[in-house]
This record gives sequence, C-alpha cells and structure tokens, in this order.
Amino acid sequence: MKIKKIADMEEALAKIAELDTAIAQVDLIAEEAINKARSEADAASRDLIEERSQLIIAMRTFSDSHREEIFDGKKSRDFVNGTIGYRQLPDKVEVTAETAQLLCDAGFEHCVKVKKEPVKAALKNFSKDQLEKFQINLIPGEESFYAKASEKTIPKPAA
Repeated sequence: MKIKKIADMEEALAKIAELDTAIAQVDLIAEEAINKARSEADAASRDLIEERSQLIIAMRTFSDSHREEIFDGKKSRDFVNGTIGYRQLPDKVEVTAETAQLLCDAGFEHCVKVKKEPVKAALKNFSKDQLEKFQINLIPGEESFYAKASEKTIPKPAA
C-alpha cells in the first residue's frame, strides 16, 4: 500500500490493527502449543526424574556409610558407567543491609566496597567545554518513527 495522502494514514493504521490482531492470534496458538508440549513433557518425564532422584539418594546413602571402602581417601571414584564423588562447595557469606555500616563503624573500611561511577543524567547538562575536559561523549538521541494502531479499531476475533 502506498501512502499518497493523509487520509491513507487512517487506512494504513486500520490495516496495522488487523495485522496486529492476526499476529497476536498466531502467537497465542504457538504459545498454547508450546505450553501443551511442555506439560506433556513434564508429565512424561516425571516418573523418570523421580526414579533418577531415588537412585542418586540410594547411591549417596550407601556412599556415606562406605566412604573409606569406596573412595580410599579420594574425592571421587570412576566406574565403567560413570563417576561418583563429593565436591566441596566454597563457603557463602550472607550479610544484612546494616553490615557495611557496622564494618565501617568498627574500622574495617577495607572490607567495604564503594563503587564510584558518574551520574550520567547529571552529565547531560554539562557545557561543551566541560564535556571535553572530563572526556565525556554526548551522543544525541535519535528520532524514531512509530505507528500504533488504536486498540478500539482492532476487530474482535470471531468466537
């Protein structure tokens, strides 16, 4: 469709509304198919996942009570069909919102990270000289065209 006059804009927007509806319907059908496939896959694999989990629990239980015999001082053991073993995960540190201030108050500033970064919104108002002095590159915002069809013009799907 060629736009030759302002009145053609209204027709183009109506067509966009129709196309948006058709796209949304196709997307909805795809989403429903995906959700159905996921649901079927979940149902089909549920018993398999449970059986796998039970096998791992049984292996861990046996391994815990026979650790010296199985591992001989090592962290893992290779079998024909795979490997079992133990991994030591690193310690985790949990802090509260007050921890940083408590550390600073106690003289442990070196244990607190302070991130310094420019406030970009404030820099937008700098003069040309200031931008140059502080090595700031101001990139002008680009203009972009948009067309949004009014939802009231979108035809309702036939039930």
